Amino acid sequence: MAGRLKILLRTICLTMTIALATIASAQRVRPSTAVIDKEKYAGPTQWSCVDKHYGYYFISYAMPIPITENIELEGKSGKFRVGYMYRYKIAKPFDIGLGINYLRQSTGFIYDSIAMPMPSFKKQTFSKIEHSVECAAFMRFNFGKSDFRHLGWHIDIGASYSYDFASINKTVNIYDNNSSHGKIKNKIRDKKAPYRHDYGIFARIGWNYIALTCEYSFADWDYCGYERSPLMLGLQINMYTR
Repeated sequence: MAGRLKILLRTICLTMTIALATIASAQRVRPSTAVIDKEKYAGPTQWSCVDKHYGYYFISYAMPIPITENIELEGKSGKFRVGYMYRYKIAKPFDIGLGINYLRQSTGFIYDSIAMPMPSFKKQTFSKIEHSVECAAFMRFNFGKSDFRHLGWHIDIGASYSYDFASINKTVNIYDNNSSHGKIKNKIRDKKAPYRHDYGIFARIGWNYIALTCEYSFADWDYCGYERSPLMLGLQINMYTR
């Protein structure tokens, strides 16, 4: 359990470090220079957090939550996203939005549950890695404390769809004996992977740069008769400068 907790903390720290390092080079917010009717939000507006139009980059990582019997390894299974999000203000408390992003989903398995381990190896691991393009649509409910440079408190509810354009099977064999020790990695592209489409719903609770995410997948997926958890929780970093 302690080892799994260390892997989880390292994953979260790495994700946040990359995100914070990227914020400095992300797009700049251009504050509004025109007076806007706060009730109507009508007419041409500039591009900022409380104007009619706004967009920003984001990076996120989500991990599976086991709710059914599965063989996913904690710390080696999850979804990494990097993309762009646009939202359009309908009224002061309500927006609609679209997003598009690159998605990398990794599913790490307990090796001896899907194959016979080789006695010559000290340890063997297997991962299914999928590279996808994902798009999403959402509704945003705003709860105040937002201005030209801050998103404030908000909740997003939406749906997403992704297409898997590359599926990789990765095997790592570790050997350690009296004569030698080392690691052998093998990656094979699965061109006949049957599960190319994924779709589901999601919710985000956000405050300015940070959002907690929850998503649920309705797609069919299994490997050697095993399913992965459809429920995932994660952290999102919104990348824009003040």
